[in-house]
Amino acid sequence: MSEDPARVPGESRDWTFVLESGCRECGWEPTPDVGRLREALTRALGAWPALLAGPEAAVRPEPTVWSAIEYGSHVRDMARLLGLRVASMLEADDPQFVNWDGDVANVVRRDWDADPAALIRDIARAGEEAAAQLDRVGPADLGRRGHRGDGVPFTVLSLLQFVEHDISHHVADVRRAGAQT
Repeated sequence: MSEDPARVPGESRDWTFVLESGCRECGWEPTPDVGRLREALTRALGAWPALLAGPEAAVRPEPTVWSAIEYGSHVRDMARLLGLRVASMLEADDPQFVNWDGDVANVVRRDWDADPAALIRDIARAGEEAAAQLDRVGPADLGRRGHRGDGVPFTVLSLLQFVEHDISHHVADVRRAGAQT
């Protein structure tokens, strides 16, 4: 891309509401079934090679809506965070997570210029690393806690739910945008 695209407005919603009420935008419903969550996460991560194929993956559907490449970069980051934060919750009592802002990360790293082939590999690697951490989780670990810098608490289970929703939601975002172009 020759010039920087328009800045995407930062997210103003705290998406943790989906953990209680689900998501009307994409139809996601919270479930305590770790097996179903992991299957859905694997399926959503596996959708990205097709979503990032072709030159249209770099095209924003609207000037202030991320392209598939930008969403894919965010998805990679969320999978990484899942693995890192689950590891922290397994290794420490109630760790505090450093605040992370995907909108800022997008701009700082210039995610719109990411190489799709490298991004596909990075998403797969991040998914494998998250899965390795989730493999360490036993039933008694699902309630282990951590909290965001703003004080919002998560358990291993609610973090898995939150990230699975986020990644699945963005698959739907990109597919919906592709249907409109």
